[in-house]
Amino acid sequence: MQSVHHIEAFFRRRAVIFNFGRLATIGQLAASVAHELNNPMGSILIYSNLLLEDLTEDDAHRENIKKIAAQATRCKEIVKGLLDFSRQTEPKKELTDINELLEETLSLVENQSIFQDVNISKNLCASPPPLIVDKVQIQQVFINIVLNAAEAMEGKGALIIDTRISDDGQFMEIKTTDTGCGIPEENIERLFEPFYTKKEAGKGTGLGLAISYGYIQRHNGTIEVKSQVGKGTTFIIKLPISDEKK
Repeated sequence: MQSVHHIEAFFRRRAVIFNFGRLATIGQLAASVAHELNNPMGSILIYSNLLLEDLTEDDAHRENIKKIAAQATRCKEIVKGLLDFSRQTEPKKELTDINELLEETLSLVENQSIFQDVNISKNLCASPPPLIVDKVQIQQVFINIVLNAAEAMEGKGALIIDTRISDDGQFMEIKTTDTGCGIPEENIERLFEPFYTKKEAGKGTGLGLAISYGYIQRHNGTIEVKSQVGKGTTFIIKLPISDEKK
């Protein structure tokens, strides 16, 4: 059975979990922890790489030091995620062609190995109206969703990306549909919780979609999720159309 969830309604139903005062507290804690960890993790990464430069290719310790460097890099990525989640910065908006931003986003990710056997097709609005958005933030949302789609398909399947004007003419809709494993009902209700993830340990921080939700909300937009286990998942982002002209 297909599930459709408007995230705003989800927040109302689960107000205890998702009240914004609690998110602010989590964000402050995340920022404090991230700042404390950032410098020592950076030092571990620097010195492990220096050690690798001093070792010969056949040194018995090389693989272990590579593992140290890899895990330090992983920690730095987690710290970056914590900082992104905690900052809650106001978007720096500018007039943007959403199709161009999508194309730029795909060019950044489609050469990654996980997309090698993913067929990406696009049905883009012929003349998209202008949007006033923070290009960096919205591109990060697109990257999070597209990478999640590729992972859900385990690198094999079809990803369809559509852009269109909403029926009421007030929003641009950006829809991504994958042919992945789908999301069970009980997991959909937790998708945007900070630190929630069903990925294997070391494969995700559970912050990507929480950060994405925050970005879309600060653009006065919405996210809708549709999923069917065994068939795939669709994300629909709605962003308000601007009255300004380029």
